[in-house]
Order: sequence, then structure tokens, then C-alpha cells
Amino acid sequence: MAVIYNRLKDFTASEMDQIKSLTKVTHDKIRRSFKDAKLIVDVHRMEKAGARCKYSVHLRVDDPSLILSAEQADWDLTRALHEAIANLEQEVQHKYKKGITRKGGPKPLME
Repeated sequence: MAVIYNRLKDFTASEMDQIKSLTKVTHDKIRRSFKDAKLIVDVHRMEKAGARCKYSVHLRVDDPSLILSAEQADWDLTRALHEAIANLEQEVQHKYKKGITRKGGPKPLME
């Protein structure tokens, strides 16, 4: 599984290290479920007139059989990355959760 980074040239070296280290952990977790998939990381910096800037993080898993995506925006880069990663992990769990009903038994295959 490969990791593809988009628009990293807009960031400082410390911000790039932060983005790469957090997505490396995500890459290792997702690689267990998807062998032939690519993780695409797209991070935007939206600068305003003031000193603060807002970050928008888009993560996408491209597998030959499916595409999963998650996004998050925040004023803090680390928080935006962590929340986008949590959203992507939730998408993976939602896609591949077991067929379990509320009472804990398996769903019937045919009724």
C-alpha cells in the first residue's frame, strides 16, 4: 500500500513531519485490511488576513474494489489530522463490521 501526499509544498518542514508521522500510523493500521490500496492524503491550508489559518484534511483509501474517504477541518493541524484519521477508521469499521444485531446474535442470511 502506497501513501500519496498532495500539496505538502505549502507547509513548513515541522508541519510536513507532523503530517507524515501521523499518516504513517494510519497507513500501518489500514494496510492490515487492504493489501492493494493507496492512501491519499490531501491537506489544504486556508489562510485568512489574521495570524491564524484553518487546515482541511482529506484522506482517501483507493482499493480496486472500493473507495473510502474522510475529511475534517480545524484551526489546529494536529487536531484536524487526528479527527480525519478517526473518521477514516470509522468508515473502515462501518464497511467491514460483522453482521450483528442489537441482541448480539448474527443476522440471518435469508428470511
